Amino acid sequence: MSSRLSTAPRKGPRVLLASLLALLTVLVWPASEASAATHQITIKSYAYGSGSMSITQGDTVTWTNQDSVPHDVVVTSGPVKFRSPMLTKGKSWSYTFTSAGAYSYTCSVHPDMHATISAKAKPAAPAPAATTPAAAAPSAAAPTTPTTTATTPAPRTTTEAPAPAPDSAYVATTADDSPSLDPMLLLLGLSTAIVVFCLLLMASRPHAATTSGDPDGD
Repeated sequence: MSSRLSTAPRKGPRVLLASLLALLTVLVWPASEASAATHQITIKSYAYGSGSMSITQGDTVTWTNQDSVPHDVVVTSGPVKFRSPMLTKGKSWSYTFTSAGAYSYTCSVHPDMHATISAKAKPAAPAPAATTPAAAAPSAAAPTTPTTTATTPAPRTTTEAPAPAPDSAYVATTADDSPSLDPMLLLLGLSTAIVVFCLLLMASRPHAATTSGDPDGD
């Protein structure tokens, strides 16, 4: 009973490993078959099969000679030129077309034998789809209190207006303003001048009279 229990756990990893290998084989095998194929051309009655074949870049072509005489494959034009060994009856030879393009080939022993192979370019593998990460759902966090930033008002700049220029007319008047003479003084001066003039006139008359009366006295 104990031996059965001890062997039972060992079978689990082996079975799991075998299952993984089988799954990997199933996934990889069809992909390899789809990526490259093998084509058969039978050389018979001095002809290369149907005479033309269309393949995909990366495919392999196998020629098998069924004639009693030897034949070979010699590429005369194409992206890559190659030549097979001489194939006797029942012998085969394969070539993988890694370069796309049109190939023409013939038999070096029998120049009348001609055939063509068209290798189409292998389609490019699709680019992996870009996965965009899902947007993270907003967490139900506690509401944050809005912070208020105190803004200090900028100091006001006061520009003092220049003092108004003094009125030029007022300044001129003030500068020319001198103390005026009293009219009474002017009148007094004028009267004095008249009196002095009269006195001088009266004083000159007796002198004139005296001068004029001297002849009579003599």
